Amino acid sequence: MDQLEDRIIRIADLLEQSSHTVVLTGAGASTDSGIPDFRSPVDGLWTVVDPELFTIQGFRANPEAFYRAGAPFFRQIARAEPNPTHTGLGELEKRGLVKAVITQNVDGLHQKGGSKRVLEIHGTLSTASCSHCGRRVPIEEGLKDVEEGVLPPLCSECGEMMRPDVVLFGEQLAPDYVEALEEAHRADLMMIVGSSMEVAPANQLPSFCENLVVINRTHTFYDKKALVAVSENTSYVMKLLLEELDGRKKD
Repeated sequence: MDQLEDRIIRIADLLEQSSHTVVLTGAGASTDSGIPDFRSPVDGLWTVVDPELFTIQGFRANPEAFYRAGAPFFRQIARAEPNPTHTGLGELEKRGLVKAVITQNVDGLHQKGGSKRVLEIHGTLSTASCSHCGRRVPIEEGLKDVEEGVLPPLCSECGEMMRPDVVLFGEQLAPDYVEALEEAHRADLMMIVGSSMEVAPANQLPSFCENLVVINRTHTFYDKKALVAVSENTSYVMKLLLEELDGRKKD
C-alpha cells in the first residue's frame, strides 16, 4: 500500500467516525474549474490586475477602473463549472459525512456542485447589489451594462451604482463568518481543502477544532497539527476518497 492510499483510507476512517465534519475551502478548490488563485506568481490574479483596485478604498475612489479590470475575471467566474472537488464535497454532504462547507471563495461553485449548507465568508460574485436601495441582481445583469460601456453599472430602480456582493480588502467579513465560527467550534473534524491558510481571519478557524485533515497542493502551517496531510491536487484526492468510500459500501 503506497503512502497516498494509506492517507486516503485514514481520511475515510475519520469521516465515518466523525459526527460533525466541517470543510474549509480556498482558491485551490476552484483552480481545476479554470479560476485562477490570487497569489500564484505565474498566473495569479494579482499578476494581471492591481490589487489596490480591489480594496474598498480603491473601489470608492475609482469604481470605473475596478469594473474595467475586474470584468474579465467576473465573466470567467460566471461561466465556470464545478470540478470534482465541488461535486465530491456535495456528495459527502448528501451522504451525511459533511455538515457544512465554509469557503473563502466567491464563485458559487460549491452550490453548483451540490452542497446545500455553504458559508461564504468573503461574500459572492454570483450577485451584485445597489449601493443605495439594496436591490440585488445576478452578476450577469451588471456585466451586461459593463459590456455596453456603462461603468460602473447602475441600478435599474434608482440609478445608483451597483457593486458585487463580495468582501473587498479593508471591509469586514460577510455575516456568514459568525456562523462559520460556530461551525468551527462545533466540529469534531475539520477538513482544509485547497487553502494555503495564509489569509486572516479565515486561517484562524481550524485552531478551534482539535482534529484536522489538510488536502492542499502545497504545505500549510497546519500540516504538523493535522491527523492527515495530503499535498496533492484536491480534485484527484476527492476522487480517490469517494472511490474508497464507495468500495466500503460494496464490502
